[in-house]
Amino acid sequence: MTVEYIRYRIADPERRAAFEASYATAAAQLDAAPQCLAYELSHGVEEPDRYILRIEWTSVPDHERGFRGGPHFPPFLAEIRGWIGDIEEMRHYERTSVVSAPGAAARPATLYEAVGGTDVLRRLSDTFYEGVLADPLLAPVFADFTRAHVEHVAVWLAEVFGGPADFTADLGGHQSLLRSHLGLSITEEQRVRWMELMAGAVAKELPDDAVLRRRVLEYFDWGTRIARDVSADPVGTDLGEPGPTPRWGWDGLA
Repeated sequence: MTVEYIRYRIADPERRAAFEASYATAAAQLDAAPQCLAYELSHGVEEPDRYILRIEWTSVPDHERGFRGGPHFPPFLAEIRGWIGDIEEMRHYERTSVVSAPGAAARPATLYEAVGGTDVLRRLSDTFYEGVLADPLLAPVFADFTRAHVEHVAVWLAEVFGGPADFTADLGGHQSLLRSHLGLSITEEQRVRWMELMAGAVAKELPDDAVLRRRVLEYFDWGTRIARDVSADPVGTDLGEPGPTPRWGWDGLA
């Protein structure tokens, strides 16, 4: 994850109201962009003419090439173009190990518990693939889709998020998951569309917890990049020993 900070200085009080209104409208494009994990616009208390916009991106390339090269950037830019001259700083930052965990004591120990267990992950998988199979860009990737796929994905996610290790016990584990992507030749465009549909499914099916949803989508971003890379290899490729099924928690990859 990468954090972008954009610092504005707007001296005219009347312009500040228009500025906030512009970003309230532009924010719809950030909500729709799979590269954007979270954002907030803060207003100076001691110095009311100062604003800080904080945006969490999946990565710098995803922001600079994915978002800016995608369909959500033109309408976003159209809304905020008039404020570009008020920018004092626009930089990307990487988070260090010094970080709080807001509400950690009240949170379940695992993402599996936080989402509500396998039944919720099954609904998430079902909602997601309903969209995938109707999508002209992604449907060809899933030409051999069966209903068993929904269940297998739910079982995989349950294990990844700290639940029962049934995918490893019954469905072949990490090796099987990776091998299922061989030869699919997944493009970056397809991966981004996959993330867009999954973000919609997460918003519909998972609890209304911004941190939980962010962590889940961070896993999907990480996992889809691996799937894309593996898919470039032909069926029959020797993948070696990929290790155990990965585990993903509140701090990312365990």
